[in-house]
Amino acid sequence: MATRITLKNVVLAFPALAEPQSLGEGEPAYGAKFPIVPNSEQQKLIEDAVAAEAKEAWKDKAKSVLSLLEEDGKVCFTKKVYKSKKTGEPYQGFEGKHYLSTRNAKTQPTVFDQYGEEVSGKGDIERKAFSGAVVHASIEVWAQDNKWGRRINCSLRGVMLTGEGENVGGGSAPASADEFAGLAKAKADAEDIL
Repeated sequence: MATRITLKNVVLAFPALAEPQSLGEGEPAYGAKFPIVPNSEQQKLIEDAVAAEAKEAWKDKAKSVLSLLEEDGKVCFTKKVYKSKKTGEPYQGFEGKHYLSTRNAKTQPTVFDQYGEEVSGKGDIERKAFSGAVVHASIEVWAQDNKWGRRINCSLRGVMLTGEGENVGGGSAPASADEFAGLAKAKADAEDIL
């Protein structure tokens, strides 16, 4: 079983929506991280889904198994700040927040713009679904209990962009035509040369 929920107006971070990427250790996969405000409605939804999946998988041992998994860092929702392992500093946008990690090994999450139109193509997805974009996210929380161990995982099914947010990915945004407005030649000038 899996518990499907929609998180509204959350910030997208470390998105791997156009193609699989290695997010830390492990095989390349689709996914993202989401900073979650402590004690928010989003946190309550996530914690309820995690508890429901633990109860379904481990019945009367759910609380003790979940506690062990949290100690071992094997739960998709982490109640601490997401920090760089190199600097020890919180990543931009994660200051004072908890975080949700999502991962899909094979299925690419869908991306929709704020009007409900699907965004496709690697370039368009990466340009519009940037780190720092505010989105609505459809996720699925599920319990794993197999030969690879026990975990509470979260799959990212898709996101809908809200048209809000500020790029915190560290990369530059593409230049707009306005930036070159005073430098462009008139078409008549170019035709005279030919």
